[in-house]
Amino acid sequence: MSQDTQFETSRLLRALRADAAAIAERVTARIEHDDADYDTVALGHDELFTLVADSCAAWLDALAEIPYELEPARRAGRLKAERGIPLESLLHAFRVAGLVFWEIIVEYAGPGDRAALPRLSTLVWATVDDYSVAAGAAYRRVAAAGSAPPDQALLRALLDPGLRPEQRRELVRRMRLPARATAVLLVGDADPATAGVTTVSAVVGDGRVTLVVAGSAAALDRALRSVRARAGASRPFTDFAAAPAALDQARLAFRCTRPADTGIHTYASAPERVLIAANPALAADVFAEVLAAFDRLEPGDAELLAHTALAWFEFGGSTSAVGERLHLHRNTVLHRLKRIERLTGKLFAVPADAALLYLALHTRVLRTPDDRP
Repeated sequence: MSQDTQFETSRLLRALRADAAAIAERVTARIEHDDADYDTVALGHDELFTLVADSCAAWLDALAEIPYELEPARRAGRLKAERGIPLESLLHAFRVAGLVFWEIIVEYAGPGDRAALPRLSTLVWATVDDYSVAAGAAYRRVAAAGSAPPDQALLRALLDPGLRPEQRRELVRRMRLPARATAVLLVGDADPATAGVTTVSAVVGDGRVTLVVAGSAAALDRALRSVRARAGASRPFTDFAAAPAALDQARLAFRCTRPADTGIHTYASAPERVLIAANPALAADVFAEVLAAFDRLEPGDAELLAHTALAWFEFGGSTSAVGERLHLHRNTVLHRLKRIERLTGKLFAVPADAALLYLALHTRVLRTPDDRP
């Protein structure tokens, strides 16, 4: 291939990468149009789009002749086996996707790209073939092990924000959920062991999600209080159209917990943690100076100071109450607070400084080990 042709091919690939989202949407729409199995509650539009987008990204790597991932194909195979979508539909979807992907490449190609098209065609169809084989193998492994319970597939579909209202009503009916009920979504290994509630669990994304449905708010509250494992909970809702938003809330609530925590943390029950968990990188950057003051200490020493300060905030500034809780003399509590003031240059008696310390300490609590220097 000449140098000019290589340059034009590079231009073509840059153009395709720049429009990757629109290309994935177009491929998704064609799959849904051509195969009725993909226009049902078994697989929502957003889920299919994500699978397509990940596959197209790998195919663009293949066009650039750099190593590409087969995991999107395997994930598609596993998911569609769990949802009961036929293997023939899975393989047909890859053929349709390959056709549309190739049509788009030809549309984007300029006069200088024509010489490269035969090579690109070979790369596209070799990659589609690799994906079909990998997806089929993953599908067969799931099928051989036994498919997931139907309610798991229905719960995943219920959480699709693009689901049409009539599809959602049909889902609720098929899941045998009460028409008049109060529900929450939990993220984490929660298993409410209380009579009078209906629960459905499934792995969604990288975590376990549980829908808890009760006939009354009181019954739901009893069920949630029975949970001992670490979990995040959405706000209660009575309209299942709120389920996708509730999933976002539950995930954010889960990020407000620490690995050692037990029980349920409900969305917005600690507003400061929600704000931090929503953008931990921004919080770490904003409070970097205060966090660095603690990070310069020995870990055990820093933990004692932070624990004392958070208790001081919890008890409204009462050093006596903190001392009673932590079994410390009041003067020891005061000494630790003064150390924090010297380390950070912030004063607990100054409201703005106290607010900054409060948020910085909660940012420190929610940091993962990888975030710490």
